[in-house]
Parts: sequence; C-alpha cells; structure tokens
Amino acid sequence: MTKTVDDHVNPAHYKDIIPGYEYMDCMEYMLEGFEGVEAHLLGQAYKYLMRLGKKDLKIQDARKAKWYLDRLVSTIEKTNYNTDGESK
Repeated sequence: MTKTVDDHVNPAHYKDIIPGYEYMDCMEYMLEGFEGVEAHLLGQAYKYLMRLGKKDLKIQDARKAKWYLDRLVSTIEKTNYNTDGESK
C-alpha cells in the first residue's frame, strides 16, 4: 500500500472519531472560546484522549494527555487564583 500526502496530513487515527465527524471538526467546536496557552494545552490533551490506543499504546497516550492536563491545571491556577487558592 502506498501512502499519500493526505495519509500523513489526515491519518486514520483522526478520522471518524465520532461517527460522521473528524477530529478537527470536534477540536474546532471544543476550543471555541478558549485562547492562547489554555487552548493549546486543552487541544493537546483532547488529541491524546481521542486517539487513545489508536496510534500508540493506550498508556502512552494517557500519560501524554495527563501531562497536558496537569499543565492546564497549573496554568489556570496561576492565571485565575491567588496563593490562597481563592479566585482572583
């Protein structure tokens, strides 16, 4: 089987995530209203969760998603909370 450029740009593990929708359709919807680093971190976590076990080992994708979620929590805490854990 010969791989085309499209196979690398839109590989099988990102197709038909939810029947009738591709990964980018879901990603665009989910990230609406988010910006900057928060949008990036949320998008990366989402990517690894949605492809869990479809490209790499489940545990590998789960660990990657967790790493991005941990960074997202840290970013939100730094941005939205003071040192006492109260909302700014």
